[in-house]
Amino acid sequence: MSNKTINYQKSNSLSLSLSLSNRLKNHFNSNSSSNSSTSPAFTIVELLVVIVVIGILAAITIVSYTGIQTKAATASLQSDLANVSQQLKLYYVDHGIYPTSLDGNNCPLGSTPSPDTRYCFKSSPNNTYTYYPSTNGTTFRLVESNTNGATYSVTESRSPSITIATTDANWLTIGSQLWAKANLNVGTMVTGVTAQTNNSTIEKYCYSDTASNCDTGGGLYQWDEAMQYVTTAGAQGICPTGSHIPSDNDWKILEVQLGMTQAQADATGWRGTDQGTQLKLNGTSGLNMPLAGYRYTDGSFNSLASYAHLWSSSESSTSAWVRYLNSGNATVNRYTNDKAYGFSVRCLGN
Repeated sequence: MSNKTINYQKSNSLSLSLSLSNRLKNHFNSNSSSNSSTSPAFTIVELLVVIVVIGILAAITIVSYTGIQTKAATASLQSDLANVSQQLKLYYVDHGIYPTSLDGNNCPLGSTPSPDTRYCFKSSPNNTYTYYPSTNGTTFRLVESNTNGATYSVTESRSPSITIATTDANWLTIGSQLWAKANLNVGTMVTGVTAQTNNSTIEKYCYSDTASNCDTGGGLYQWDEAMQYVTTAGAQGICPTGSHIPSDNDWKILEVQLGMTQAQADATGWRGTDQGTQLKLNGTSGLNMPLAGYRYTDGSFNSLASYAHLWSSSESSTSAWVRYLNSGNATVNRYTNDKAYGFSVRCLGN
């Protein structure tokens, strides 16, 4: 409802309330000045109208106050995180890494046993920090929540934004990142021979046009559909609020956290040692990525239980970066692929 509508209702309600109030006043003044004179009775219906009007005004006031409280809480989280982000970047300049943890006073700890008190974090009342470093000190994720239930985060590469609560059982913290535990499965199923289009409906493919395959392995999406027809790396796309489709660099951060060197992560083709095994079903990462197969550009489906292809949100010319897992390979393949294929999506918390 617009402010204009609310103000119009308030005006009408106040006018009616004042009119009835004046009638009450005149009624009682008339009775006190002359017991013999008669005046129109104030009916029960009119009294009920007054009560209803008062209730409406009270409800509008409560809603308005709640909205102001929510906006203030959100503003305090965003302000805190923006300030702390600058503190962390200054700490990085001084120390060459981001903090490995925080002490009880929210002062950063790193390469020395004593906290660097120049960069202690300050928070607004009722706000609480939780800090998630990477093992090599090159990335971080700082989450701040308040007693109203709002949760925001900031990373070394993202500005303060709403995020998924770290207590959500469907998400898993790995190093400085928060990953969904399952491939995304949202939208209305269309057949493999049908191109997904830019309309008001999220569309998905299910392997072999069988809905139960989406239940076990998630939906398969063309890149444009997954991104909801934007091309910005790190876009939310079809992921839930507080998360986004991981960029190529987000995938690299995960791979390094699982043991790749940065040089290996930056390479193309099959890279690393056993990171593919860690990512697959029953792997030690806990992400349990199913080998969900893919949808080919001609509408056919291939490689269920053998291959998994997962989109990134990063373009490479007219293609996009992908991660590829294979049942017969322990490593992870990084390559670019045509956006018209139907691949899996695994969301990453902001």
